[in-house]
Amino acid sequence: MSIRFQLLVIALTTLVLPWAGCQYARELESTLRVSQENSLQAAADTIANALSAQSQRVFGDIGDGPPFDPTQGDLYVFPLHNQPLLDGYREDWDLAMEPRTMPADGLGARLQAGFTERYLFVYVEVDDPEFDPEPSDVHPQQDRFDRVDLTLQRPDGALESYFFATSAPGLIQAQSMVKSDDGVDHAASEPRIQAFWLQTAHGYHLEARVPRSLAGSRLWMEASDGASGGKAGFMGADSLRGGRLFLATPGLNELLATFIGPGTRATVIDTNALKLGFAGSLTLNNDEEPRGAGGSWYRRFMAGDTSHWPLQVLAADHLEGKSVRGALAGHASAEWLRANPSQASLLSAAAPIMVGDQTRGAVVLEQPGDQLLELRDRALTHLFNLTLLATALAGAIAFGVATWISLRIGRLRLAADAAVTTDGKIRLDMPESDHADEIGGLARGFERLLARLNEHTQYLRTLGGKLSHELRTPLTIVRSSLDNLESEGVRADQRGYVTRAREGVLRLQSILSALGAASRVEESIKQTERVNFDLNDLLHSAVAGYRDAFRAARIELDTPSDACFMHGAPDLIVQMLDKLIENAVDFCSASGAITVRLTRAESNYELAVSNDGPPIPLEMLSRLFESLFEHRQGVDDKPHFGLGLYIVRLIAEFHGGRAVAANRSDGGGALFTVFLPLI
Repeated sequence: MSIRFQLLVIALTTLVLPWAGCQYARELESTLRVSQENSLQAAADTIANALSAQSQRVFGDIGDGPPFDPTQGDLYVFPLHNQPLLDGYREDWDLAMEPRTMPADGLGARLQAGFTERYLFVYVEVDDPEFDPEPSDVHPQQDRFDRVDLTLQRPDGALESYFFATSAPGLIQAQSMVKSDDGVDHAASEPRIQAFWLQTAHGYHLEARVPRSLAGSRLWMEASDGASGGKAGFMGADSLRGGRLFLATPGLNELLATFIGPGTRATVIDTNALKLGFAGSLTLNNDEEPRGAGGSWYRRFMAGDTSHWPLQVLAADHLEGKSVRGALAGHASAEWLRANPSQASLLSAAAPIMVGDQTRGAVVLEQPGDQLLELRDRALTHLFNLTLLATALAGAIAFGVATWISLRIGRLRLAADAAVTTDGKIRLDMPESDHADEIGGLARGFERLLARLNEHTQYLRTLGGKLSHELRTPLTIVRSSLDNLESEGVRADQRGYVTRAREGVLRLQSILSALGAASRVEESIKQTERVNFDLNDLLHSAVAGYRDAFRAARIELDTPSDACFMHGAPDLIVQMLDKLIENAVDFCSASGAITVRLTRAESNYELAVSNDGPPIPLEMLSRLFESLFEHRQGVDDKPHFGLGLYIVRLIAEFHGGRAVAANRSDGGGALFTVFLPLI
């Protein structure tokens, strides 16, 4: 278990204090819910009594007739905020409720109605994909064509019958049948009643507009299919049973708004639970909203089980619920609901509106349950702030201290891992060494260890040069002595010894040259000047020399056709290429080929040298460019000290590039790629 986790667990034990506060808050919430129920119920009773005294403003001329029956053509007419455009679409009605299905007799149709101050709007959808146009000389009783019949009860009680039909979709007028002077019925247009006939893939839409001065309290509609004779609607022999229009009471919204405050929604319904008026909103105003939002996160810990509460039923034309049914039955009622989709709590309280001894409707008040939680949150804010602040502070301090210690140890570990670089250099400085605590003492111990290791490494680094310098003179003496011995003449049986001695001297000479190669390259790189040169020409010249030097090897060259200029040291590039070619020749198979390829890739030149032969073991790929790393096993009898590819890496890095080793994708050899920047 880490230090941070251990300290964090200890700090979290202080959470027992908020838990105790949560238990107390749940008990307080139950009490506040009862208080809010009583308060909202009292407000509903008060508003209901006030509206009872103004029943004419609430219910208008609506009498206490039979219950609302949509199967008999009774229709709720929605209030429209703006006058729709007659275009056959109802999107501008801004209603969430879909049209109601009409009784069908071989034809599918749906109906919806709305009203403004001046007009009554009727929208009909008919499922009749085959359009039967109206004939020019129409006789509805004889001709078969698609039409929608409309019967209105005028304000004076008289019935007027019209029909809508057309020979082509578009804006049309209602028509009625009148008798001419010769006693023959013919169709006459009613320009005051207009409609739009919109043909669709599944049938047609009819959007009609009727002046409210022509419409009374009843309306019947029936759609007919000219081809099949199918009908859908409410027109019939006993049609006076239904067809009632139920409208919201004008001016009731403004009257209702005077009784309610912010965060409360009031709705007045009739005995059928149909909406007559509504006002208010369940959201608080901008000034009060932040106060409630501040404690909302407490409620995640204190919320009780509300799964047994009924879901709120949202309908555009009516209200549902236990409280609504209780109020219409004559007694006040309240209930808690779950509001969709957030599952927030909602309180609904309803009170009956009595006119005399008769229940004529009800007033329903709704409030979000979060309003009562505001009082609880204010009461518990100080408690939670103190306890949670103590917990957060303890946890933050423990976590911060543990994190600080972990970071310091982590930096020290990373510095220790990177103390010795891939080229054998040692970084002596350690982070945290200037601190006086235990971690600082550990860092200083690492520095002392690395200093001693660096001294030994420096000795080993200079050992090759020292040996080369010290042994060069004795080797020269031995070589000159052998030359003198041969000039004096030796016997035939002694010549073999002299030859082997000379070969040993040459071998020692090559070993000493190899030991000093790396240090000489590093020094020469530091002093080399950069110039602009054509890498393409350089490669052609160098490869030509390699072909002469390694006649047994087949060396191929692939370069761009144009010049490839770069800024660097041509001599070092040739030296780098020497090492790559020598390495490729050593490992290339007898019948294989060596390929030198130069390409451009984004902002770099890619100089690749590949050879046929055995692939490189995967575990060695990442170490090939390290100093003094040698992976040859009996390739030849020449001394190798693992400096060739190390020199390649030094030259590539001097030019701002890098060197990469990989096996060829076909598995037939090795591939060494050097990335060099373009000018």
